[in-house]
Amino acid sequence: MVPLVPARLALDTGGVPYSETYADVYHSADGGPEQARHVFLAGNALPERWRGRDSFTVVETGFGLGVNFLVTCAALLEDARAPQRLHYASVEKHPFPGRDLAAALARYPGLPLAGELASAWPLLLPGFHRLHLARGRVTLTLLLGDARSLLPQLEARADAFFLDGFAPEKNPEMWSPEIARELARLAAPGATCATWTVAGSVRNALAQAGFAVEKREGFARKREMLAGSFSGRARDAVAPDRRVAIVGAGIAGTSCAERLAARGWAVTLVERRAVPAQEASGNPAGLLRPLINLEDGANARLSRAALGYALRGLSALKGATWRQSGVLQLARDAEQAERFEKIVAAHGFPAEFVRCVDAREAARIAGRAVRGPGWWMPAAGWVAPESLCVSDLRGDRIERRFSSEALRLAPTSGGWCVEGANGVLLAEAPVVILANAARAGALAPGLPLEAVRGQVSLLADAPGRTLAVPVCGDGMVVPLERGFCIGSTLQLDDRDAAVRAADHAENLARAESLLPGFTAGADAAGLTGHAALRASTPDRLPLVGPLGEDSLHVLLGLGTRGLVWAPLCAELLASRLENEPLPVELDLALAVEAGRFGPKEKAS
Repeated sequence: MVPLVPARLALDTGGVPYSETYADVYHSADGGPEQARHVFLAGNALPERWRGRDSFTVVETGFGLGVNFLVTCAALLEDARAPQRLHYASVEKHPFPGRDLAAALARYPGLPLAGELASAWPLLLPGFHRLHLARGRVTLTLLLGDARSLLPQLEARADAFFLDGFAPEKNPEMWSPEIARELARLAAPGATCATWTVAGSVRNALAQAGFAVEKREGFARKREMLAGSFSGRARDAVAPDRRVAIVGAGIAGTSCAERLAARGWAVTLVERRAVPAQEASGNPAGLLRPLINLEDGANARLSRAALGYALRGLSALKGATWRQSGVLQLARDAEQAERFEKIVAAHGFPAEFVRCVDAREAARIAGRAVRGPGWWMPAAGWVAPESLCVSDLRGDRIERRFSSEALRLAPTSGGWCVEGANGVLLAEAPVVILANAARAGALAPGLPLEAVRGQVSLLADAPGRTLAVPVCGDGMVVPLERGFCIGSTLQLDDRDAAVRAADHAENLARAESLLPGFTAGADAAGLTGHAALRASTPDRLPLVGPLGEDSLHVLLGLGTRGLVWAPLCAELLASRLENEPLPVELDLALAVEAGRFGPKEKAS
């Protein structure tokens, strides 16, 4: 991972936001919003070109202060004939810290989503970050890092390009032929582009990539600008048949239901239990924390993006019980503590994401004695899974077929029938999503899933049994409103879902190892808890997307990280179904593809 170098808020002698790195201003001295309207909106024939469309996609090179984005959003919200959804993907190598961004945007009154953007601004971590604004009507995908490495990772079909890097002579890499070729790869037929520069190198790069460009009247004191279009004729998008049957009402199924219902899909949710979140999602609490490792592999990168997405989603969701409390992860010994320090040093993570703490500081954060040093992750937290699943299902486009176990999938000419006992029809839809963990194997044999038993225990309050934040390591202790959730066991090839006293004893031992003296007086025989089977894959990454054919999809194999992974993976699945820009890097989308382990047998 290459750490981001944040931009620093500075002003030139005329009071215009200025980049000390590139010795250039962020926009014209004659006004940022005005420049955005003239160059980028008018240069791309907006808002006229988006009218009558269901959705519209803009790709921008150089997010900067977000002025172009906010001006575009304002035009969208003011236009009665605008599309229902705007997708805006923008790359930025040197993003502003959230506080500086908010301060800078205060200079531009009248941009309606400025405050919402500042509130949703992500931690400055490299990679893709997806934000939903304006009640989901606007989707912003931020690509934080070098455009040369991130644009090839973007999968999208752009209707318009805003080319807004710093001056070509000061930032030539942003205007290179390589970047122009990536823009051509992303261009939908008839896509347009606009930029304030008329540099010959830029004209040549765009022309060689397939864009027909011309000079037009520039903004204010700048005499000329460029506008152009990509070859081909814009095609009318064919709206999909937005009906889907989802099997399973745990965190995977309810996340898919919420993401698709938000896009206008009619969802039929089939669940064998009478209420949602009764299997692995029935735990009283679960941690929302990233996976961090020295290799910074796909699992770690996915967890970073997923954590931010999950937390932003919870902030906008009503009814879920959760806290962004921070999480303290303790090293099991001196060797692991040393490894923790090497990992943080190697990746240069911002302290707001993770930092190493010694035993003394760890004890101060926890509010009690701990076993030693570790990581403090301020952006992490916990959630009550059942409350999240219930909150996901509050949309009026979700039909519940509960107390109904799906036993068979039958292909039809128009999709699938989901059948229950005695061939009873539970749902019929052109698209089916299997999100029922290990039970999915009965509907689609050959899935590379392994059932893993886990049990958590509830530990009551007691004198001296206090904890300020969740603590984890080889186990977890989460303070609840009353008592504590401790665990969890991890048992392969064990399908017994009964709560066991022996597992309570194991969970007590884990908690005591983390927090010496914490379980004094506790008796395993008197504890209650929850046990369930999780589903895991050989590479410990989820299965997301089509299973051999476009109409049968899965969201499975979430293992022990379902609460973090499920919302972003559901967004990825929904984006695929809608042919929208993907919310993660292409290599991450490929890493979780459902078909990556080889061909599957047909559904039974």
